[in-house]
Amino acid sequence: MVHLKQIEQVLQPLGGYYSSASCSRPNSLPQQIFPSLFKSFPRKTKSKAESSIANAYKHKIAERHRRKRISQQYDMLRSILPNLIKMDKASVLGETIKQARELKKRVKEMKAVRRGSAERAALPGELDNLSLGYCESDKSLVKVTFSCDDQTELISDITNAVKTVKGSIVRAEMVFIGGRQRSVLWVKGLTGNEGLGMLKRALKMAIDRPKIKNGKSRFPQ
Repeated sequence: MVHLKQIEQVLQPLGGYYSSASCSRPNSLPQQIFPSLFKSFPRKTKSKAESSIANAYKHKIAERHRRKRISQQYDMLRSILPNLIKMDKASVLGETIKQARELKKRVKEMKAVRRGSAERAALPGELDNLSLGYCESDKSLVKVTFSCDDQTELISDITNAVKTVKGSIVRAEMVFIGGRQRSVLWVKGLTGNEGLGMLKRALKMAIDRPKIKNGKSRFPQ
């Protein structure tokens, strides 16, 4: 009896609803009476056929964009490749491969030339030269590079020239070939451009006139 009364209480408004003029959408009545119940129902999902159609459409759009990008890249190659006669894709790819191989060959030749230049730079030059400057990695060190005739007393004169400007040699590399020498020195103890200029003048004297006078070095000990 309790259940029957509850059902009658729920269904009682139905008669008045259908008899009223506001009943324009009978199918919406259950949703108005039981809104919380209908909210809990899951929405109807797409069928497999609809999903397949949607996926096919997305794939079609993506494929269209892909072909457009490829076409743009081919147009770019056609505009930059030299001596391109045929414009079809096979000819464009063939010319691209040819140019890539040519560039690779040129890079290899340039590396060989650079390597040979570096090796020649490590050898004594035919003319006397002197260059020096502060090291980028360590501003407290001065790198000195010079080429000149090889003389027995030159090393002693170079050492004394560095001492006259209150510097000291911390590292030295020397190459002797055919009566010539190339030396690289790392000197510390100098201050500013003034010290750099004093060292350059002292070294230039030693390189230009490296011979001992009266059996003694030209530089004081």
